[in-house]
Amino acid sequence: MTPPGATVASRLALWLSFGACAAAAFWTAEGVAPWDGDLRNVWHHYEYLAEGFLHGHTYLSVEPAPELLGLSDPYDPAANKAYRLWDASLYQGKYYLYYGPAPAAALMLPWRAVTGRALPQRLAVAAFAAIGLAGLSLLLWEVRNRHFPRLSAAALAGIVIVAFHASWLPVTLRRPGFWEMPIVSAVACLWWAVYFLWKFHDSGGRARWAAAGGAALALLMGCRVTFVFAAAATALLFLIPLAGAGPGGSRRRGPALVASAIACAGGVGLLLYNYARFGRWLEFGQSYQLWGEGYRGLHFFSPANILFNAEVYVFSLPQLGPYFPFLHPFWTDDRPAGYMGFEEIYGVVFMMPVHLAGIVACGWAWRSRAIPGTRAAAVALASSACASVFAALILFSWGGACSRYMTELLGGWTVLTSVGLMSVFGLEPKARPRRALRVFAAAAACWSVACVWLASADFRGFMAKTNPRTYAAVAHALDYPSQWWARGKGIRFGPVGMVIRIPPGPAGARTSLMANGRPQNANRLILERVDAGHVRLVVAENELRVLETPPLAVTGGRLAVRLDAPWLYPPPAHPYWDGMDPAVSRERQTLFRIEWGLGGVFAHSTHSAEPVGFEPAIAGPSQAEPGSPCVESLMPAAPPNEPTGPARG
Repeated sequence: MTPPGATVASRLALWLSFGACAAAAFWTAEGVAPWDGDLRNVWHHYEYLAEGFLHGHTYLSVEPAPELLGLSDPYDPAANKAYRLWDASLYQGKYYLYYGPAPAAALMLPWRAVTGRALPQRLAVAAFAAIGLAGLSLLLWEVRNRHFPRLSAAALAGIVIVAFHASWLPVTLRRPGFWEMPIVSAVACLWWAVYFLWKFHDSGGRARWAAAGGAALALLMGCRVTFVFAAAATALLFLIPLAGAGPGGSRRRGPALVASAIACAGGVGLLLYNYARFGRWLEFGQSYQLWGEGYRGLHFFSPANILFNAEVYVFSLPQLGPYFPFLHPFWTDDRPAGYMGFEEIYGVVFMMPVHLAGIVACGWAWRSRAIPGTRAAAVALASSACASVFAALILFSWGGACSRYMTELLGGWTVLTSVGLMSVFGLEPKARPRRALRVFAAAAACWSVACVWLASADFRGFMAKTNPRTYAAVAHALDYPSQWWARGKGIRFGPVGMVIRIPPGPAGARTSLMANGRPQNANRLILERVDAGHVRLVVAENELRVLETPPLAVTGGRLAVRLDAPWLYPPPAHPYWDGMDPAVSRERQTLFRIEWGLGGVFAHSTHSAEPVGFEPAIAGPSQAEPGSPCVESLMPAAPPNEPTGPARG
């Protein structure tokens, strides 16, 4: 018998929404294709692992550089920088991965064996995202038909789209590197494991669903070992009594034990894999990792990190800016002792308030516990909640925070959020929440989708580089309000003249005088002390020195200079440039220039992060540290017609 909600229109809506999300996943990941030639960055590690498996060994197919092996300490991040394969593990002259082998063994190796061609890592990451979303979509489809048949086809399609965004996948897929592969593939396996758990309990304990669930759990641990606790909890949930099992319940434990046995076999296989590589069961390769920073000797887990990380992941607020993509990652220098740092972090509550619907799902499961047939859904929700709880316990203790970890943190909770939305919009009229709650849920869902795409557009500036036409078109359309605001406030863009106050100080000291951008994508004017009577000015993008002056004499403790830089203007896609001569636009968008007295230097460069404010941040007299150089006065200067002076850089 077909469930009352399982209409053709509902199926079509479900799979159209899934197809749109899968297409978005591949489009996002494919953006890094132009960087395929960078063979020692993060784009090919799992391809190397799959090729190694194809040749019968567990190390990567790429050989370490002889110069690396010749170093007295090949693990020294300063010494190995020019030779290392980024973040690979070096052991006895071979490269290994400290992440699990399942993504390569389950997808990339079979693809290579069948087609004779390597599956690009970026497409493999997107494929796992699509595969996982298919499992989640099936779960939502069946839960909807069983418990929320009144949920409209459009609402079901919308919930699938929201789930894709609520998992943070559009951001994680923006850099489909080898760090992202195990997380995305693990969440895919988790969603399928939850689906098989649901099917096992909803079907009365059929063995095939238990076996499939065990296989998904084995792959889950093989993708990312941090999910071992979630896998164990899910395996135990296969063993709880079935709804309405009656006297025959004990006879159904056999199929449930199949799930646990297969999952356990997967865990043992992972330990054997470690032993075959490193001669130790619990060595995953991190002891031999070629860190990009000096992390050796640090304690990566500490209870002292829990409150800080919980606040960062859940409650932190983004930095706001007038230009697309408007929302920039949270940043603070006030961190726990020994904390390694964080990358592109946004707080869940602000960015994705739709996750509050997960609490609604918990309430629905509790209120419906006496209704026949609800246990399967409750068990699936319990498994999903456990996955996020265990992920939080691990990630909140870790001495760092990363954007990609949000997919790991939210993978399980996304299931609860989706079911919570179904209960908000799909219950019978008498049991349906009040209109105000439904309006809030719809608004939270739309806000969350928009914020996730803004974060994806902002992530490390990748979209502007990998999808430049799309980025420019969207930025141009959405930046008109900032154009109107700047005109209304009389804000002037372009070169500035300044007087820098320079008190006596030690040689070698560096002071940031001006900045525009954000941490990890920062433009700065830096003053470096050469000696007691001379300083040097440097214009930099992050750590890249774009332009610098020769040593400049300081007389009377002051120095007057004129600065021109692209970050003193709006971004290149901004309507500010409309109607301007293209040659003039290109000049101003690439010209770095410093003038002093009768001298000057200039360079043209595309190395400039997009500004995030109308005006740069200034180290004025009230902001500067006592005894540090500061910008004493600042005023607009007319743009130059033509660059003059000796070129540098």
